[in-house]
Amino acid sequence: MTDENSSGGSDTTHTSIEIDREVWRQVRAEAVAEGSNVSVKLEDILRQHFDMDESDT
Repeated sequence: MTDENSSGGSDTTHTSIEIDREVWRQVRAEAVAEGSNVSVKLEDILRQHFDMDESDT
């Protein structure tokens, strides 16, 4: 897994992960159905999992 801080003073991190193909398909399908980016959808899922919202960052 690679973890690199983004440039420009942003408070985001770029990472690469390995994910089960079937999980990826489901996340991608949900993102497309919502008109969202897969990365945004994954972040939403992680925020829900950790019971966080935008104000927690």
